[in-house]
Amino acid sequence: MPHLIEINLLPEKVKKQKKLQMAYTYFILLGIVIVAFLIGIVWLQIQKIAEVDREIKKIDAESATLQDKIAEVKKFNEMEETYNKKKAIMDKLLKEQSYWTKVLDDVGELIPPDMWLRSLRYTKSKQEGDVIDISGYAMSRVVIADLIKKLEEKNNIMDLTTAEIVEGVEVDKIKAVRFGISFVYKYDMQ
Repeated sequence: MPHLIEINLLPEKVKKQKKLQMAYTYFILLGIVIVAFLIGIVWLQIQKIAEVDREIKKIDAESATLQDKIAEVKKFNEMEETYNKKKAIMDKLLKEQSYWTKVLDDVGELIPPDMWLRSLRYTKSKQEGDVIDISGYAMSRVVIADLIKKLEEKNNIMDLTTAEIVEGVEVDKIKAVRFGISFVYKYDMQ
């Protein structure tokens, strides 16, 4: 087999130019690859930013929906608070209504047939209970004494005082005794 001999007849200058051209070509290709790589990285980053923007918009939309629900919950809480206040007022009124029913029942059951009340009124509150004044007419002092005795026997009536007893008062052409009695009435409204 014959050996081939390669003979380069190109001048040395041309050889250097050719090597330089090849180096430039490699550098240009390398630069293009680097620029393409950088463009790819930038494109990927732009895609990631777009994805994050979409997520932010989605979260903002959910947040707006939740703000509506939060507003509804606040409105509901305000309505519930208003309801509870109204309910507390109604409960208090019902307790007070039953309070006066109890006072009237307790005092009314003690009134004998020969006596009639002209007024029963609340005058003030004390720590022990409410001060109640009753006034009316009786056929005799004995009937008034009987009422005072019955009032003293009640556990929820304290500090009994007789404000007035006036004999000889004429009521519908009948001679009667006018009286006034004050006491502290204790009633647990709970």
